[in-house]
Parts: sequence; structure tokens; C-alpha cells
Amino acid sequence: MQSAVSPTRREESLYGALIGCAIGDALGIAYENLSPRRASRLFPDPTRYHLLPSVGLISDDAEQAIMTLRALAHSGGDPARFQARLATELRVWVATLPAGIGLSTARAGVRLWLGMSPQRSGVRSAGNAPALRGAILGVALADDPQQRETLVRLATRITHTDPKAEAGAHLCADLAALATQSAGASLPVDAIRQRVDACPAELREPLRAALASADAGQTTEQFALSQGWQRGVSGYIVHTTAAALHAWLRFPDEFVEAVSALIRCGGDTDSTAALLGVWMGAHLGRRVAPDALLERLKDPLARPNTLHALATATAHAVQSATPQALRRPLYPLRLGRNLLFLGLVIAHLVRRALPPY
Repeated sequence: MQSAVSPTRREESLYGALIGCAIGDALGIAYENLSPRRASRLFPDPTRYHLLPSVGLISDDAEQAIMTLRALAHSGGDPARFQARLATELRVWVATLPAGIGLSTARAGVRLWLGMSPQRSGVRSAGNAPALRGAILGVALADDPQQRETLVRLATRITHTDPKAEAGAHLCADLAALATQSAGASLPVDAIRQRVDACPAELREPLRAALASADAGQTTEQFALSQGWQRGVSGYIVHTTAAALHAWLRFPDEFVEAVSALIRCGGDTDSTAALLGVWMGAHLGRRVAPDALLERLKDPLARPNTLHALATATAHAVQSATPQALRRPLYPLRLGRNLLFLGLVIAHLVRRALPPY
């Protein structure tokens, strides 16, 4: 058993992780799938929200973390109830037509709607959605490795069955747990290194390369280029995790600088920045991001008071092993919000097709 996490620390880390995840996602979404060069020409300032100027809106990545915590709070940590509740969350979410949902997650959601059980709904993919679910579970269950392993496995297999997806999700959870346990102290680099060494080979080598690159003082952009990611970091969980880890090691206490470094790498920028935000928020708590960025987080699904209430309920559920009543946003609100978001995304794609080139 790992050292106990106090109720106050758990709640603070959960709130920080949700803030970091939401703001990282909202900063990165405008740059998704752009090459580094194109991104720098179109939106040279990665410290501002660009999808809707001066307003932070989340995408599917932060929603993954939010849905996972709702399932955990509702279940009180019971594995069967957690799995059933997460399946319900995914069904409802798919029905709200979320823009940017990953193909594998969407396929799994359709399979759930067709009556498949959560044990059989997953598809063979190593996309990065499990990384977000695993990381936020790592914050909530930082001092219970056995329960963490169980719930991360269930949360992964409901959509992704590739062993690399599960290994990546467990790593993301364990690093989030280390961040939570070391809150208030320096980043536990030696413990991170030990956890990386325990990974399967396909995941371990890029992560070791990230550690070596950070030790050598390379920028995150230089590391990405050294890995052959000239067009940006892909949505493959191995690449996402390695890039986010590098930025975290280079800027352990500087969220804006770390997220900016990831965004400048291009590719799946909302996912990499959201994952980084979970880790950094777990370690730094509420102070992870500047007040200006938090105040402009206006998404009805991720307002600061909503995230705080979710963090509080989840912390109580974990501490007492008792389910907490949480209401999901009304379906018409979520559907209307997602349709408006889709319109913004389409307008943004048109803008991205225009000069400067």
C-alpha cells in the first residue's frame, strides 16, 4: 500500500487535475492536427484560447476525465458499479454528438448502444482516450494501487483492447498517483524513472528517450523531431505519453510553458496538453494555471465551480467508499452545446485553410 493521501490533498489534487486538463485541452484544441510550422504561422501565441477568442472550451479529452470521475463518484469505487456507470456515461455522451470523438471510442459507444456489455464493447486500438481516464483515476486513487489497477483496466477495456492502450493507461495512472503523493514537494523524477523502467518494451523505449532528452536539456520540440514526429505528435498512446512526459520534466512547475512547448510540437495537441494538465494539476493543485486562463474557462460542461463540485464529491466517495449523488448536465443542454461547438470547429477549419501559409 502506498502512503495515505489526506482528504484535503485528494480534493485539492483532483480539482487541480481537472483545471489543468480542461485548460490544456482548451488551449490545444485550436492547434489539433496542425504541423508545427503551420501552427506557428496561424496562431503564434499558444498561451491564448483560439477556437473562440478569449473563451476556453473543452473537447472530448477533458470530457473523458470528467465522465470517469462522475462514474467513480456515483459508484463509490465499487468496480461493477463503476463499470456500469461509465458505460452509461459513454452511451449518453455518444448520443450528444461530441465533436472530435476518437473513432475507436465512438465505435465502442455504438457497440454499447447495440446492447454489447462493457466487457465486450472495446475495439482493438491503442488510441489515447484511456490515457485521460487512467490519469484522472490515478489522482483519485493515489494511495490504493490495487483498486487503481482494477478500475483503470475496466475503464480502458470498455473502449480499447490493445495491450498497449492498457499499459499506457496504467502508466498514466501511476504517474498521476506519484504527482498527487508528492504534492508540495519537488517532482519525484527518480520514482518516475523507476515506473518507466517497469513498462513493456514498446512503451518503455520512447519514455526512456524522453527522460534522456530532458536530462540533456533538449526542448520538447527537439525531442519530438528526434522521434520522427515532424508532422506533430500522433494520437497513439505511446507517442502522446512520451511527449507529455518530456514537457512535464522540462517545466515541472510552469504549466503555461509546458503546455506551450507541447502545442508547438503540433499533432494531437489537445490530448497531449490535457494529459499533461492532469499530471501537473495533481502535483500543483489549484495554482496550476493562471487566474486569467481559469476565469475565461466558460464552457458550460467545465466551469470552475462545476469542476470543484466534482472534485469534492469524488474525494468524498473515495474516502468513505460511499456513492455520491451527482447529476449529469441535462441532455438537451449537452446536445445544444455540442452542436454549437461543432459549428465553431467547422468555422475554425475554414479559417485554418486560409492564409498565412
